[in-house]
Amino acid sequence: MLRIAAASMLALSLLAPSLHAASPEPTGKMLFVKPVALRGTLGAEQVQVNLRTKAEFEDGIEGDYFIFGSSHRVLLAGEIEGEEFFLEESVNGTDVSGQWEGKMAGDTISGEWQSVDGKLSKPFQLRVVRPAKSSRP
Repeated sequence: MLRIAAASMLALSLLAPSLHAASPEPTGKMLFVKPVALRGTLGAEQVQVNLRTKAEFEDGIEGDYFIFGSSHRVLLAGEIEGEEFFLEESVNGTDVSGQWEGKMAGDTISGEWQSVDGKLSKPFQLRVVRPAKSSRP
């Protein structure tokens, strides 16, 4: 009986680290289930991007960004498929003014921004800094 109890205790002690292991960090679209703020660069400009899943989770992600030193916010909407990241932006809230295309790696997204006419492009790199406060009720 004592051997069985000792064996059980040993088995539990070996399993304990896996039972208490931290859950993996969310990736892909799951990263944006709660609003997330990312900071980094768009070309030479410092930016903050705020993203969240749309009301209907399957419909993608949405949010906005601003360039530090400017109060104007540019709207964003798009998709994440695995590691692939694609957003369209709208300066006026109606017309597409640019596109963001990149890849996610951990808490970093990097890629290229391009004007809607394709004549201007800039590299971007963003890193998750904290959960953003939701503006949803």
